[in-house]
Amino acid sequence: MGERWMQWAVAEGMAKSVGRLLHKFIGVASGSLAGALWSTFLVGAIQTASGILVAPLLRGRSLWAGWGRITGGILFGIIASVMTVLAVVSFTYPGADVGITTFIVATSIIPGAFIDWAFFRHPLKGRQWLGVGVFLVAGYAMLNFPPLDALALLPPWVWLSAGIALLAACNEGITQWQGRGGAERLDPLVNNFWVGLTTLVCTGLGLLILGSWGAGRAFGWGFWIGSALAGIVIVSMLSFKLLSYQGGGSIALKKLIMQGTYLTAATILGMLVYREPFTPGKIIGIVGFFIAFTFMDEGTWQFMTHRLRPAGGRGR
Repeated sequence: MGERWMQWAVAEGMAKSVGRLLHKFIGVASGSLAGALWSTFLVGAIQTASGILVAPLLRGRSLWAGWGRITGGILFGIIASVMTVLAVVSFTYPGADVGITTFIVATSIIPGAFIDWAFFRHPLKGRQWLGVGVFLVAGYAMLNFPPLDALALLPPWVWLSAGIALLAACNEGITQWQGRGGAERLDPLVNNFWVGLTTLVCTGLGLLILGSWGAGRAFGWGFWIGSALAGIVIVSMLSFKLLSYQGGGSIALKKLIMQGTYLTAATILGMLVYREPFTPGKIIGIVGFFIAFTFMDEGTWQFMTHRLRPAGGRGR
C-alpha cells in the first residue's frame, strides 16, 4: 500500500504519453490549424463539463474561489490552450517524432529555472548549469546527432515543440505564483473547470477570427473520437496526480517517476504505433534526461542525495 502513490505517478506519465500519441493522430487527421483549434475546443468542453460534474456535484466544492485564485487559473488556461493547439499543429508537419517532441517539451525545466531565478530569487547553482549541459547533449542525441551546421535548419515541428516547452515553464511560474503571496493556490478540481472554460473561450475566438466554424464538418469520426479521448486523458491525468499525492507520494520523486515514464513510454509507443525510427541516440537521450532532470530539479536532487543516503550516513 505504501507504494500505491508510485503506481499513480506511473499512470499519470502513461496518460500523458497516450495524450502525445493522440496529438499526433489528430494532427495527421486534420492537417490544419483549424483542426487543432476544433480539437482543443472539444478538449476544453470536456474539461469544463468534468469540472462542473466533479467539483460541485461530487465533492461539494464551489466553482467560485475569488478573483485572485481564478485569475491565475485563467492565465494558466490561456497558455495551456496555446500549448495544446501548438502540440497538434506540430504533428501536421511530416516527420514529427513523438519521442523527440516529448523530450523537447520536457526541457521546460531549463526556462523554468531561469524564471525561478528572475522572479522568485532562486539562485542557479553550478549543478543546475551542469544539468543544462547534459540536457543539450541528450537533446542532440535524441535528434540522432545531426551535423552541427544542420541545427539551424531543423524542421518547424522542433521549434514548435521548443515553444511549448517555454510556455510550459511560464505555466509553472504561474502555479508557483498562485502558491505565494500573489494568490492562494486554486483547488485542482476547480482549476480544471476554469482552465477548460478558458480553453473554450480562447479556441472559440480563434475559430471565429479564422472563419473556421464550418471547418469542423470536414473532419471524420476518427478526428472527433481522438479529440474526445484527448480530453478524457487530460481529466484522467489530473485524477492520477491527485491520487499519487493523496497516497503519500514525495513531490520530488513523483515528478521524476512521472516525467521519466512520460518520456520513455512516449518514445516506445511512438516507435510501436507510428513506426518511428529507433536510434541509439534515443536511448542516450532518455538516460541523459534522468541525469539532467536530477541535476536541474532542486527537490529531486535533495531527495536523491539525502533521502536515499544510507542510514548510517545521515547522522546529525
